[in-house]
Amino acid sequence: MPAALGAQAGVSVLTTAIERRLADWPIDLSGAALLSLVLVALALTAYAVQRAVLRGRSFETTSGKPVPLAQTELGGWRWPVLLLFGLVAGLAAAAPLASMVAAALQGTISGGLRAANLSLANFVEVFGDREGYHALGASLSLAAGTALLTGALGFLAAWLSAGRQLRGAGAIDALALLPAALPGVVVGVGLILAWNQSFWPLSPYGSWVILLCSYACLLLPYPMRYVTAALAQLGPTLEAAARVHGAGLWRTLWRITLPLSAPSVVAAMMMVFAVASRELVTSLLLAPAGLQTVSIYVWRQFEQGSVGAGMAMATVAVAISLVLMLAGLRLQARSTGAR
Repeated sequence: MPAALGAQAGVSVLTTAIERRLADWPIDLSGAALLSLVLVALALTAYAVQRAVLRGRSFETTSGKPVPLAQTELGGWRWPVLLLFGLVAGLAAAAPLASMVAAALQGTISGGLRAANLSLANFVEVFGDREGYHALGASLSLAAGTALLTGALGFLAAWLSAGRQLRGAGAIDALALLPAALPGVVVGVGLILAWNQSFWPLSPYGSWVILLCSYACLLLPYPMRYVTAALAQLGPTLEAAARVHGAGLWRTLWRITLPLSAPSVVAAMMMVFAVASRELVTSLLLAPAGLQTVSIYVWRQFEQGSVGAGMAMATVAVAISLVLMLAGLRLQARSTGAR
């Protein structure tokens, strides 16, 4: 987004400066690494301040009866609040989505929004083109793999760190949540510097595996937070009761903890799938030759001047992401309400 929108206004930020050092010849890896360190320092400073502010402010209920949530009427503030919310939602979400769909439905951009200019030709081009079809398939496959990988890792990390007297639990929690503080371009540069080395006998760099690694690194905090919240509601008593009745550690995990937290794990995996299916930054930096994802396809269509085809593919990707996100939120709400 900074590269697409900021360049038109002459605004340059650290992320675009890093991308230029990797995209323009001669490639300046050392300069990109230096700017990435500056960006990491800024991000980690903000992350440390946030954790310091929230430290000691979380609470866990271990006894007592559940009570219904108390709802407060806004009174005279109802309509001003609704109008303000509608205005923000319209400017931030509805207007961009409407513009995207309108551009996808126009036969020619210069023809404008006229009935004679409305057509499904751009969608036909996307699904009739092998390049677009393969890009959509690659994104969906990578997103599914990322969802499964981060779901498993996030569940184990949350189980090891949430409410346990385990040495190193704090380090596990911090490492699992650290990617939330790292910009995607920094993760991409780090993976390039780590794996694009001659001394590795086998490296994921130059294959689809490097994209899977980057997606998993960026999106691991989603299942980590979802599952941590679910485990906090369960409390330690169920596992303790299972241990008393002779169940081992792994049997307790498989028969008690996982089934009860499964709705949160699935909801997190849906969110990860939705976000990974349209990830752009690391895809541009790390995608091997011959492999396109949805985001790369849209980016290249814009560079080639095929705005309608790019918007059509973007509309399809947003529709898939929106459906999965809403399904994940609904599943999470139902699981929370059931408890």
